[in-house]
Amino acid sequence: MNKGTKKKAEYSQHNVDAIQALVEKFGLSAYYIRQSVNGNRKGVVPDRIKKEYKIICKQLEDAKNKTVQNFKNQ
Repeated sequence: MNKGTKKKAEYSQHNVDAIQALVEKFGLSAYYIRQSVNGNRKGVVPDRIKKEYKIICKQLEDAKNKTVQNFKNQ
C-alpha cells in the first residue's frame, strides 16, 4: 500500500473574511471550504466555492486598494 505524498509548492494563507462568508453562504465547515479552495475536494460544489472565493478575494482587494488611494489623496 503506497500512499502518495503530494507536497504543495508553497503554503498559502486564506483570506479569513472570504472563508467566513462562504461558510455562512454554503453552510459548510471552514475546513471543507479551505480544502475546496486548495483543490483537494472534487465536485460541483467545491468548484463553485473556488470560483466564488476568487471573486470575493478580488472584491476585497479592490476595496482595500480604493481605501488606501483615498487615504493618500487626503
